[in-house]
Amino acid sequence: MQLKLIPSILIALLALDEVAAQGGAWSQCGGIGWTGVTSCINGYTCTVLNPYYSQCLPGSSSSTTTTTTTTTTTRVSTTLSTTTSTSTTSPTPSPTSGHKYWFSFGDSYTATGFSATGNQPSTQNPLGNPTYPGQTTSNGPNWIDVVTVKYNRSLTYTYNFAVSGATIDNALVNSLNVPSMTDQVNTWTTRYSTKPATAPWQSDNTMFSAFIGINDIGNSYSRSDINTFIDTLLTAEFKLLDKIYTSGGRNFLFHNIPPMERSPLISGQSSWATQEKAVITTWNSKLQTYISNFKSSHSGTNTFFVDANAQFTMVLNNPTAYGLSSDVKSTGNNQQLFWADVYHPNTVMQDVLGKEVARVAQVGGFW
Repeated sequence: MQLKLIPSILIALLALDEVAAQGGAWSQCGGIGWTGVTSCINGYTCTVLNPYYSQCLPGSSSSTTTTTTTTTTTRVSTTLSTTTSTSTTSPTPSPTSGHKYWFSFGDSYTATGFSATGNQPSTQNPLGNPTYPGQTTSNGPNWIDVVTVKYNRSLTYTYNFAVSGATIDNALVNSLNVPSMTDQVNTWTTRYSTKPATAPWQSDNTMFSAFIGINDIGNSYSRSDINTFIDTLLTAEFKLLDKIYTSGGRNFLFHNIPPMERSPLISGQSSWATQEKAVITTWNSKLQTYISNFKSSHSGTNTFFVDANAQFTMVLNNPTAYGLSSDVKSTGNNQQLFWADVYHPNTVMQDVLGKEVARVAQVGGFW
């Protein structure tokens, strides 16, 4: 009797192995350098989002297919390498009811080099332009990259207006004369506020995020009137968000300012670090009040808060837990270092932040 059960047990085990070898809903299933599973559970299809990331998205076979080419390079102890390529086809699913839009505004901690006049976000390239991960300061993907293609829970088209060096308004803090958040929102208003065919967003399926203030504080924390000036800056920021609300925006996500006093640029000067830390603490406290007031005065608004300061502090205090070197002062493109340069983190920290952003969005009901 036991012998007769063995084939059934083997079949069951093989079935379990097959399921285990399939990616779950929204999980990664391909991309350059990917060595994991390349198929998805029933009801999901491995879909190319960009050359670096394929994801298990809801959908079944259709007449439209996408060809995915995965290249694997195996290196040996010499300089020789062997490369093999395999090609598979997977259907491109139509957007589902879970299809989302994301408009982001900010500075170098968010910027990817997106141009509103370039290629628009699509299923195959959800960040539009430039080629993933874009022009970042993290030597790789930043938080908005990974929120869009790695930690998302719905197919999400992201329009990233953030620009390196940006402040809230150049009339208040002029940072290199680059497009400020005011300019970014003006561009959004001109091109996307009317819900054009290229971005037919709706109030309930769209997120607006603002990660701004790092350069505003960095360029003004020594002002004698900094506490009242922070109110001036935040008032300007929330006037921009009011403009978006008037156009139909209802979901707003905010980051507070990370502990910039721990950056190599500032930490080496103890007096600077002490002063900037105090100003950042004040900014972050006031930001919470402005968020609360905005929500209460704008009917139907959903607000999402990401404590970037706490996330950075968590990793800086225990870098080895995240595969990083215990040296949190050095900089470079070595991804075992926390800092890419004296003011920007490498992609490991950006990935941690992106994961937290996705969690906050999911818990808040956006995904």
